[in-house]
Amino acid sequence: MLSWTDAAHPLWKWLLRICAAATVLPLWSAAHLPFTDLPQHAAAIGTLRHWFDPIWKSQEYFTLALGQTQYLLYYLAGAALAFPFATAERANLILLSLTAVAFPHSLRALLRAMRADERLALFACTLFWSQALLIGFFNYLAAMPLVLWGLSLAVRQAEAPRPRTLWMLAAAAVALFYLHLSAFIFFAPAAAIASLALPRVPPLREWPRRLSWAAPVAVLSLLWLWTSPVVHPQAVGWRQPMAVAFEDPAVSLRNIPDALLDIWRGAEDEWCLLALLAAAALLAWPQGREPESDPWKRGLVAAWAALAALLYFAFPVSVGWLWQLNERYALVFALLAPALLRPAPGLRGAAPLLLVAAAALFAAGSAVVNIRAFDREAGPFDEVLAHAQPGERLIGMIFEQNSRYAKFSPFIHFQAYYRARMGGVASFSFAELPQSPLRYRPERAPPPHPAGWEWHAGLFRNDIDGVYYDYVLVRANFEPPQLRQSGPRWRPLAQQGNWALYEKVPQ
Repeated sequence: MLSWTDAAHPLWKWLLRICAAATVLPLWSAAHLPFTDLPQHAAAIGTLRHWFDPIWKSQEYFTLALGQTQYLLYYLAGAALAFPFATAERANLILLSLTAVAFPHSLRALLRAMRADERLALFACTLFWSQALLIGFFNYLAAMPLVLWGLSLAVRQAEAPRPRTLWMLAAAAVALFYLHLSAFIFFAPAAAIASLALPRVPPLREWPRRLSWAAPVAVLSLLWLWTSPVVHPQAVGWRQPMAVAFEDPAVSLRNIPDALLDIWRGAEDEWCLLALLAAAALLAWPQGREPESDPWKRGLVAAWAALAALLYFAFPVSVGWLWQLNERYALVFALLAPALLRPAPGLRGAAPLLLVAAAALFAAGSAVVNIRAFDREAGPFDEVLAHAQPGERLIGMIFEQNSRYAKFSPFIHFQAYYRARMGGVASFSFAELPQSPLRYRPERAPPPHPAGWEWHAGLFRNDIDGVYYDYVLVRANFEPPQLRQSGPRWRPLAQQGNWALYEKVPQ
């Protein structure tokens, strides 16, 4: 009879399911989530979903650049889900929920391919609540389960080559290429290492066959280098500097907790990180383990982890408008690290895993508390925004960008909810950036601003911006003096709490 401490006991499968469900629950606990870029992603999904809706005027203001962006797959999936689920915001919630469930299950698939203890997949539940989620790097976050599952395919294909696995690995590489470039930059060499190192390094003549899965994505990469606006931003009218900046290694080292779980204003996420580190230390203690059947597989995981660490410390922190590039690889490292562990038999191995499960449940509970508090902080936003008419042009003046509960300015993009719900134009918008799959038509584009202007609400120019926009959405406890400068006149259409919607007075 199996003891509950045995890895094969059904308790652990049910515990993983419970922790995965608990991870999803906070996403549905409130109307507004404190993830900074969420409104922008919902706006892109909404525009694609209503591309042929004349009321939204999507084609009047935007053109499609679907073949030149690495932010494609998430938005197309969201637009498809927005049909049965009615709104872009709900479709985005479905995608986030699927991502949350996929985190532990994709790690379990990798652990299974490595013949490691599948209970270690519990680590991934807590890691879902990361900086990437808080800032709203949803494309990158959704790529993480695909990275882990793709690496499991690479291991399986190297050990026992099969055409079906080969094609699945090729499809995973292409999907990652169109989901997020940063994730692909890690996955491509990591999968190549697995292909060439397992079960032993093959002769040079066999390398093309081992790497044949990469042929389709290699062609796509060459086309991307030739045409992508990320590589050639001037081709789409981008005139801002493309400076490359690196982060000091000492700063990167200090930023590791922030790059992982430090997302709430309180100390609860630090306690979760400490719990994971304590559990990992206990699981890494060597006493009482049975000999490994495939010790070289842990060496492969160590090579992957070293690659992620190298990218974290050596990759640029910013390239032009793209920023926090290196810090994204902290999450890759953290997701791979559990595969280096080998729990001891019995209670010595089971107890730390119970601590990991407790951390996952605690992280989910703390997320519910903070998300619901943020929702109350957002207040009557929906009621104020509902006074606007669809298909018009709105600009945000978000003076109060920060939250008392969530870090990283979660209100800064709230104006994008207008486009997510009613179409038209809502500025600031990711459509101003070269990598967006939606770009403004030049003849209908908003007045240009310098890069980063969304952080400075006072840059509104009434004699220029006021002529273009129909509405101004304000988050502040005062009337912006910019609305009284020379130019069009504005009247308050709705005002509740710190939110106010101003309408341009017809002339």
